[in-house]
Amino acid sequence: MSKVELVNNKDHHKIKVMTHRSSQLGDEVSITGVFPSEFVQLQNEYVVFFKKNAQTGLFHSVVLLGFAEGENLYLENDNWMAEYMPLSILRAPFLIGFTEHINNGVPEQVAAVHIDVAHPRVNYEHGEPLFLEHGGNSEYLTQINSVLQAIHHGHADDEAFMQSLLKYDLLESATLKVGSDTLTGLYTINEDNLRQLDASALEALHQVGYLQHIYMVMASLGQLKSLVNVKLNQSKQQSEQQSEQQSEQQSEHQSPPQSELKGTK
Repeated sequence: MSKVELVNNKDHHKIKVMTHRSSQLGDEVSITGVFPSEFVQLQNEYVVFFKKNAQTGLFHSVVLLGFAEGENLYLENDNWMAEYMPLSILRAPFLIGFTEHINNGVPEQVAAVHIDVAHPRVNYEHGEPLFLEHGGNSEYLTQINSVLQAIHHGHADDEAFMQSLLKYDLLESATLKVGSDTLTGLYTINEDNLRQLDASALEALHQVGYLQHIYMVMASLGQLKSLVNVKLNQSKQQSEQQSEQQSEQQSEHQSPPQSELKGTK
């Protein structure tokens, strides 16, 4: 269970955060949220899709990390197999929370760094400290501040981008089937509708930078084949390992052949 607290020097001076990648540290996720500001870097290594929030009905940008629940094909032997790591992965165990401040007698909500102290990355022995020994933020906490600020602004950017895609009817559903895994609930760019947009609509999208975002999302689909190949190779290796284990177990349970000595007269 999560236990979220406002980061402060008094309560968290000795806390450390493990930053290496591991399935034991919360990295076993098949989909993670991303933001338009990341699209240029993402399209080189990831497949960008859109997903609808079942509770709010709002769409948001995501990247596909695996095809089954809890499957992260970018995680191999506790290494992240890509140069760029999404902000939503980097931020753990931190998140944006809000505290109330009084500004000229008027209460207002101000974004602040919070930490889930129950997260498996949080401990007192290994990893990066949040604060310097004699006070002040550590370099790591400063980096996290920047990551959370990018995420904070990214939510608004993503929401505005989604509204434009819906306005011009540029979303279409996508179903992925790889082996025995079928993934539904994803959306991508409707290229037919994009081609039918008139010059004024294309110019409007270009002026706010959304046309580039659209092209980056479309370009990212080229990474799907590579991700499928990783999945198929892993499935093949697992199948071969299971076959070898079954063969070994069968051999162990078989009785050794008895030799028969026949005399000659």
